Amino acid sequence: MSDTDVMRRCPRCNVKLIDDAIECPLCRGVVETEEDRDMEKASVSVTYPDISYSMRTIRLIIRIVLFAALATEVIVLIINYFTFNGIYWSLLVGVGLLYGCATLLHSVKERKSMQRIIQVQLYFSLILVFAIDYLLGFKGWSLGYAFPIALVGVDLAMVVLMIVRIDGWQSFIMTEIVIFVFSMILFVLNMMGKIHGFIFALMATVITGLILVGTIMFGQKMISNEIKRRFMI
Repeated sequence: MSDTDVMRRCPRCNVKLIDDAIECPLCRGVVETEEDRDMEKASVSVTYPDISYSMRTIRLIIRIVLFAALATEVIVLIINYFTFNGIYWSLLVGVGLLYGCATLLHSVKERKSMQRIIQVQLYFSLILVFAIDYLLGFKGWSLGYAFPIALVGVDLAMVVLMIVRIDGWQSFIMTEIVIFVFSMILFVLNMMGKIHGFIFALMATVITGLILVGTIMFGQKMISNEIKRRFMI
């Protein structure tokens, strides 16, 4: 096909040229051929998933979790100092936090589900902390201090994940329900005088309860559908 057989068009003036001019006679702009336009459309249609936003989000979450772990360890060190009963349980909590952060970094590297990581780490950490407390003579620090702090920390971490839209909100609702039930159990045990740390149990119950209610209110239909599916309502 010769140059004279190619239909040219000015994209600005939207006029067609039948000669071999390379600029529009009206605006003096560059004209395009049908072949140029087809190539442009093809290049626009070829898209790739934008992973830059996801990676920035994940890195932000990791920094938040690491900071939260550091802040938690500082808090438990202070609590351990003022309620010292012969056991440096805050150091044991620090070891658990270090393990959790290391596991988080490894799981992110392997592209595993973030909310699954949180669930596994929560259950494993609670069992580990309780076992250590039991083996050391069960002073009650695991139920009185470590459990409420861990429950609130995990719940707040899930709030961050929901805000930055990591997985759907419905993915976290069952874990939130379990965390709230655990907090209520700790609160009841405190009320009965079975364990100490009433303030921490109360804070855990209030915070996890508010997060659960907020998730249900703002999650709307997808949360209600997930609850119906889980409990077969």
